[in-house]
Amino acid sequence: MVAFQQRIIDLIKKTNIIKQINFNKFVFYFLFGLKSQIGQFKINIDTKCLVLAQYPGAEIKGLGGLIAQHPKNFEVLCMTNGSGLLNTNPVESACIKKQEFLDVMKLTRIKGYKIFDVDTKMLKNHYSTFKKIDISDADYIFVPNVYDNNVDTIALLKHFKQILKDKEIKQNLKILMYESDYSLCTLDYYADISPIIETKKKLLRMYYPEDKFSGLTDKLIGINAFRAIQYNCNYVEAFMSFTVEEFLKIPLI
Repeated sequence: MVAFQQRIIDLIKKTNIIKQINFNKFVFYFLFGLKSQIGQFKINIDTKCLVLAQYPGAEIKGLGGLIAQHPKNFEVLCMTNGSGLLNTNPVESACIKKQEFLDVMKLTRIKGYKIFDVDTKMLKNHYSTFKKIDISDADYIFVPNVYDNNVDTIALLKHFKQILKDKEIKQNLKILMYESDYSLCTLDYYADISPIIETKKKLLRMYYPEDKFSGLTDKLIGINAFRAIQYNCNYVEAFMSFTVEEFLKIPLI
């Protein structure tokens, strides 16, 4: 069975069809025998969570509510500076997005945070920066999902795979993919953020003010409302969960 799985993976890589197919977890089931465990994501007082964001704002889109609920349990590392996110020159854009990130982090009162001085679309050239990240103390590491399929997301996931191989990690480390730019196909965990939804809206508007991004916050919150339907809540954030072994088997282009 292992040899058959490897032949399928090799075929995907050789034919380049990975660009056309969705990373559907049903495909993962077939290739890798993954098991799903749908349930509510819970954080204990001593749970340590690390968030890796591909650009300033991705962390709030994906799990801003959960971070705001449990700021002392989270550390956020933003791997690029946002230099290509605004319709202005890269230096000015990076300056604006960096300040937005710092202001958002301060408002959440999060345990720890840092934004790296790596330009948009250039993360692929900065493994030397990425490999300095300490992941040894994390119980959960949140990463953008493979559906995003932009250069910085793919670079982040590739670099992350490498440090998982090279660095010391906790034995029961879990990796959770979050929804920032694209939705996940299959959900393993959800977090009820109904009590703190107004805080998430405020955080989003710090990145996406209404006068420049009219209606965007409501659209982003819309997925939280949609996800909540099946869980008898008003708003939830949803995640796809992997063990380290499962995550390392995910093919990336």
